[in-house]
Amino acid sequence: MKIFLIPLLFALLPCGLPAQEFSTGGMRPITLGEACALSLAKSEQLAQQGEGIKQLEAAERLLNAAFRPSFDLNASQYKQQNSASVTRGYLSGSYSLFSGMRDYISQKAAAARTGAAQLDLARAGQQLYLGVAQAYLNLLAAQREVLIRGEQLDVTGKRIAELEARVDIGRSRKSEAVAVKTQLAQDKASYLNAAAAERLAQQALMFLTGLDADLAPGGISLSGEAALESYLKTALQRPDLAARRKSLEVTGYLLDVQDRNLWPTVTVSANYYVVRHPLPDPVNRWDGNLAVNIPLYKGGAAQAQRQAAYSVKRAAVTALQLAERQALTEVRSAYEELKYSALQAASLEEALALASGNALYQEEDYKLGLVTNLDVLSALNTVQQTRLALSQARVQEIWTLLKLKTAAGQEIR
Repeated sequence: MKIFLIPLLFALLPCGLPAQEFSTGGMRPITLGEACALSLAKSEQLAQQGEGIKQLEAAERLLNAAFRPSFDLNASQYKQQNSASVTRGYLSGSYSLFSGMRDYISQKAAAARTGAAQLDLARAGQQLYLGVAQAYLNLLAAQREVLIRGEQLDVTGKRIAELEARVDIGRSRKSEAVAVKTQLAQDKASYLNAAAAERLAQQALMFLTGLDADLAPGGISLSGEAALESYLKTALQRPDLAARRKSLEVTGYLLDVQDRNLWPTVTVSANYYVVRHPLPDPVNRWDGNLAVNIPLYKGGAAQAQRQAAYSVKRAAVTALQLAERQALTEVRSAYEELKYSALQAASLEEALALASGNALYQEEDYKLGLVTNLDVLSALNTVQQTRLALSQARVQEIWTLLKLKTAAGQEIR
């Protein structure tokens, strides 16, 4: 019975190897810089933040209008029972001479708020770059994995062909052939899983860049790492931390505004009558007004507003301290991750050299009849698995370096 089952199993197992099905030759080449530039232009989130900045700039211009006089052209007609109608057409103007400096301070607060939004936008651009880099490296790693697993299928297929020839002449056992076929089926499942991951990575990068063609990312060359102290120093100058400092500045200005709630205000206004019927006797064409307002008591509202503004300022100080500590922690964590990623890649390079040497020795011993075909295949699989781990480790090392530079707020181009 077993004699009939073995050929049947061989027939059911996949014979066509999909290694040749995958190729990046027909894909659109793309660099990380190009992917980032396309994503910056495509990002709806950054566009929304840009529109928010425009709104803040408009609010700032609105506050600037308080430093200029205002003019109006007015016309009215008034009629009362048993009285002649009164018609007036006049030009009026007014100007705030002094408002307790509240308008001036509010304008500075608006400028600081706009500056904070611009800095947040700059940091969002850095975070977008990091997200694009992750999608780019994910696709690069997935394509390398597909190629390596495809080569592994080729290696296993060649061993099967050789083993079947030896089975036919009685120099190898049929159980060895079944074992290798089983290995081939497992390798094909791993290949298909890697191919599926490559398609998902393609979709992620295509979404970010707005391109509708399959992409083939190229290699990445980055400058080496610097000392930890250098990254920690630049991290404190990150745009998002600068934005938090601007926000703290805004709360200081708003507190100053509340401090001046009880300051007097001085306003001047004037009217010039072009049309006035009936004319008063004696005739006059203009009038003016100088108004001084001195707040005396508002039921404690001014004190309550000042306490609230002071609490907002203290909260902004705490938020800035937290953001700074988080930024430094991000840098330290990324630095440690990079250090161990580099060590892992170096260790895998050594392991690959040893595994390759071992595979050569196994093939020589196989020719002498000292080991079986399965031993040789196991050694070759170890080489391929080590290649795969090394490829992933190198991509991970690049990723951690990018993450470290972004955590430090450095521009990567």
